[in-house]
Amino acid sequence: MSVDHIRKARLYDTLHIGRSCIDLYANEIGAPFINIKSFAAYVGGSPTNISVGVRRLGLRSVLLTGLGEDAVGDFVLKFLEDEGVETKFSPRKPGHRTSAVLLGIEPPDRFPLVYYRDNCADIELTIDDVLAAPIADSYIFQFAGTNLSKDPSRSATLCAAELAQRARTEVVLDIDFRPDQWHDPRAFGVAIRSALRLVDIVIGTEDEIFLFF
Repeated sequence: MSVDHIRKARLYDTLHIGRSCIDLYANEIGAPFINIKSFAAYVGGSPTNISVGVRRLGLRSVLLTGLGEDAVGDFVLKFLEDEGVETKFSPRKPGHRTSAVLLGIEPPDRFPLVYYRDNCADIELTIDDVLAAPIADSYIFQFAGTNLSKDPSRSATLCAAELAQRARTEVVLDIDFRPDQWHDPRAFGVAIRSALRLVDIVIGTEDEIFLFF
């Protein structure tokens, strides 16, 4: 069977694995964080945002993330389903929480972030979750560097990238460096370099790229 035939037979254009959360953005633009009075709720997380973006461009996208059995997880799923992103491969993780991020907006260059990712569900993605996902049925597999910060997500993500490589699915890494998600910035560089053998395309800022070389 030719590569072209394999590609034409695939069900999805892109599959994304990693962070999902509720993003709470300050309504008071320019206010210091301590003076914020209210927030607007959105859905966030790098792979989640990309899955929505490519769906809005008309592609068939799948998201593999972990969600808590909580109201925040319901909020995230409702948004994704309304956007048309395929979510049936994203498991709920009993005993774990859907994560949250609070963001202040202080133009031009201050956007303080506070992460609530203790016991978060998306870092609990497992190899079994990966094996149930349609990696070989997708043209592109995309993951975020934050996935590699802890197990079981680290092992699951590397397994997914290996499966994608075997299936001739193009592998895309969004570096997604979040300093407070790592016990040591040097560990971030080690983890990213270890994954590069499985990656076709790397997306990142200049600062992120300097961090892992």
